[in-house]
Amino acid sequence: MSSSVVAVQDMDDLYEAVENANEKKKQLLVLEFIGSTSYRSTCEFMKPIVESVANTYKNKADFCTVDVDKNEFKDLAKAFRVQALPTFLMIMDYQTVELIVAPDKQELIKSINKLATTK
Repeated sequence: MSSSVVAVQDMDDLYEAVENANEKKKQLLVLEFIGSTSYRSTCEFMKPIVESVANTYKNKADFCTVDVDKNEFKDLAKAFRVQALPTFLMIMDYQTVELIVAPDKQELIKSINKLATTK
């Protein structure tokens, strides 16, 4: 099974992900801030959970990850006030509608279901 979570490599990829979510009329873009070196164990622990949720909810949302340990994304993380990893931004219509820090699976699902029905 292929991954339902896209690893964003640069800012162009991120812009494309946001545009694609809006063009496809997806109700939500779930953007996960992860660290490949900082907070690695927590992010690795969440990876199969996020994959499972992404596969289940792929018709309601697009899922992307951004590695804040890449220089290009450090300023982006600061701009969104990401202070712990993983942090999830829920984006609809080009706006952040919710920020969740290190959710468990049920909290992530609850947020997706709540936001996916508001549009």
